[in-house]
Amino acid sequence: MSGCKSTASALKDVAVTGCNADPGGGRPTADGTVDNHTSKASTYAIDINFYDSSGNRVTEGGATLGKVEAGATATFSAHGLNDATGPLTCKVGAVTRTIAP
Repeated sequence: MSGCKSTASALKDVAVTGCNADPGGGRPTADGTVDNHTSKASTYAIDINFYDSSGNRVTEGGATLGKVEAGATATFSAHGLNDATGPLTCKVGAVTRTIAP
C-alpha cells in the first residue's frame, strides 16, 4: 500500500504519557501523544501492549488518529481489550503512519 509506513520514525512520533489500570479490574487505559514530524498530514494506527509487574503481557489495545497536520501534536487514549489489574506498564507495540488524503 503506497504511503503506509510502520517504521522507526513512525514509532518516534508516539509517546505514552499515562498507563492506568481500572481499580475494579476493568479494561486498562494508555494515554499518549503523537507528534507528526513529517511534512505531510498523516493518519496513525497505534498498537499498545499492557504488561503486569512481572513483565507478562496481559492485554493489548489500540487507537487511531485521523488527520494529524504536519508538525502538529495530537492526543490519544487506547483501551485494553481484556480486563487487567494493576500496576501495569504500557508500551507502544507498533505504529502505522499513512499520508492523509
